[in-house]
Amino acid sequence: MNINSKLETEELLTCLHIHIYHPNQASRPLFQNLPLNQPYHMDAEDPLRLGRDGQTCIFVLNDTSVSRKQLSVQAYRKAGSHFLSFMIQNMSQKVKLVVGGSELRYLERAELDDKVLLRFGRYELLIWQEPGDSEHKYEVLFETCNTPPSQELGIDVPCNPPVMDTGFPLRSFENGGPASQEPLESDETVILV
Repeated sequence: MNINSKLETEELLTCLHIHIYHPNQASRPLFQNLPLNQPYHMDAEDPLRLGRDGQTCIFVLNDTSVSRKQLSVQAYRKAGSHFLSFMIQNMSQKVKLVVGGSELRYLERAELDDKVLLRFGRYELLIWQEPGDSEHKYEVLFETCNTPPSQELGIDVPCNPPVMDTGFPLRSFENGGPASQEPLESDETVILV
């Protein structure tokens, strides 16, 4: 009997390529907890969560300006299709998520196009899908970018510091002087008195 006839056909997994950028990524270990440049296999029914909390998020950013749970990506199949599609949800109560040109507020969802630019805080993520035939699994591949994806795509992104819902930019102060233009998110579970 032919050995090749005994081998199962290996499924080709859909791959979510995520090119991630932050202007201070070289000077700070923001991406040290991400599996950079190596595919990470996911079950299609499990949401891909990105944030700073390692207990609730599979992918962790080492940055206090990122929400504990920043965003979630869920795989699904459209009726009659064998290919995976993806939906994104903003999980942050503090930081708005811009998907393409549309802003998502807390718990709002949007379908991901085959190639889309995401922005939150000072982060930019270019996500593009490489289709596969598996209905049960997919893989995620994180790679860092040296230039903002918006610049490579020719998209004009405002250079202003991130603005909270109040309309005022957040600034933190250390030793009496401004330390960062980035918003610092407090833990949503802490009650301030």
